[in-house]
Amino acid sequence: MALTIQSSFVIAAPPATAWTILTDIERAAPCFPGAQLLGRNDDGSWRASFGVKLGPMNFSFAGKFHLDDVDAASSRVVVKAQGSDTKGRGGARADVNMRLQPEGAGTRAEIISSVDLSGAVAQFGRGAGMIEALSRQLMDQFAANLQQSIGEIPKTEPDSHGPAQAGSLALPSAASPPAVASLDAGSLMWRALAASVKGWFARLIGRRS
Repeated sequence: MALTIQSSFVIAAPPATAWTILTDIERAAPCFPGAQLLGRNDDGSWRASFGVKLGPMNFSFAGKFHLDDVDAASSRVVVKAQGSDTKGRGGARADVNMRLQPEGAGTRAEIISSVDLSGAVAQFGRGAGMIEALSRQLMDQFAANLQQSIGEIPKTEPDSHGPAQAGSLALPSAASPPAVASLDAGSLMWRALAASVKGWFARLIGRRS
């Protein structure tokens, strides 16, 4: 089951700072809901696990990922990831293209993910619209956790030579990352479903007007 998912989020940091934070794997990875960084492989890739709780059922995925095609000049990076359920119920591969761009005083991360699900995981993931809505919920949580980890970026006060420049903002020290816990997909599913229904009504009203 192949999917292309588009999502985005904004963090309160200038692009240069956001790039440094988001490409710091040891800092950013633990902020993703349900994820745990397990170490680095000899080939430079990272080992990771991902826990998902759906109602009474718990799923645990193990896999690896690495940064590919890192282009700091254009603030673009591709993350290649693969993983499988530890009980053999399927797996997933993903190419995640992320590009940063300024938005106001912060930075927007635009993400296009090409995902291929297999086995029982693909059955679980049926319904591209629901998976896209679920992905956006995950990114929203990731952004919130990341912002909590880095803290608000303090604005430099203007001096006698004029207003402060965005590049003069200091990178804050990392706070403790959020505690790792299995992602409660049930709760996210309900929120994703509500978002899908809201979008459907908005399109329906738009066609009638």
